[in-house]
Amino acid sequence: MNLRQLEYFVTLSETLSFTKTAQKFFISQTAVTKQIKLLENTLDTKLFNRNKHYVELTPAGNVFLMEAKAILLRVEEATERVHLTTIGFVGLLRIGFIKGYEKTAFSDLIFQLYNKYPNISITFFRGTESELYEKVLNSELDIVFNSVKPKNIDKTLEMKLIDKYPLKVVVHPTHPLAARKSVRFEELRGETIFKYNDGQDIEVTLLMVSANMGIAVMPSYCVRYLSQSQNLMIIAVENNNFYVDIAAVWNKENNNPALLRVLQIIKEAEQ
Repeated sequence: MNLRQLEYFVTLSETLSFTKTAQKFFISQTAVTKQIKLLENTLDTKLFNRNKHYVELTPAGNVFLMEAKAILLRVEEATERVHLTTIGFVGLLRIGFIKGYEKTAFSDLIFQLYNKYPNISITFFRGTESELYEKVLNSELDIVFNSVKPKNIDKTLEMKLIDKYPLKVVVHPTHPLAARKSVRFEELRGETIFKYNDGQDIEVTLLMVSANMGIAVMPSYCVRYLSQSQNLMIIAVENNNFYVDIAAVWNKENNNPALLRVLQIIKEAEQ
C-alpha cells in the first residue's frame, strides 16, 4: 500500500469512474485498475463492485474511504509542518491588546507564536476597548485581545474567550480599608472611585490612588504586579460576581495566513 494508491482509491470513490480518475492523474485506465487491484490484494478485501456499466463502493470500501481520507490529510499536515520547519512560515501579524493586559500570561502566547514561527513579523498596538474594536473591524489589526460584551460584538467579528478576571479594589495604605483582605461593594459608598472603563489610563488612575486622591476598582490583571512599595493596597471583593471577560477577537473576512497560525496556538493552549 502506498499514498498514490490511496489517492487513486479516494478519487475513484468520489467519481465512480475509472476514466475520470485516470484523467485526473494523467495515467491510463489500465494503470488505475492495476493499482486498485493491488490495494484490494493488500487489504485482502474487495473495495468496489464493478462491471462495464457501473462502479460502486462495497461496505468495506465505504469504511476504508474514511480511513484513507484521514491518512492523506494526516500526511498533508505532517508535510506542511516539516516544510515550515525547514523554510519557516513568513508573514506579518498585527496584534492589539487592551491596556493592562500585558501584565498577564499574554506574553506566554506571544512566546509560543514566535518560537514556532520565528519568521512572522509581529507588531503590537496597546489601546482602549473602542480603539481595538475599530481597528480590528477595519482590518488595521489582525487580532485583538480585548474586554468583551458579547451582545455588543459586531456580526463581522469572531471571538474566543481567553479568561475571566475578577474585580479588585485598590486603596492607599492609609485608607481605612487598607488592612482588610476583602470588602463588599456596599462598603464603598461615599468613596471617590476611579473606575476601570474605556479610555481611562491605568497608570494615571493608580497614580491618583497612590496620592490618596481616591480608590480604584479594576480587573485583577491590571494590578498583578503591584506592591505596597507603590503606596497601593489590593483588596478582593466579597461575593464577586462581576468579571471582566478578555477574548481574542478577529474579523471573519481576514484571510491573513498568519492569523490562522495564532488561532491554532490559542486552540492548542486550551487542550
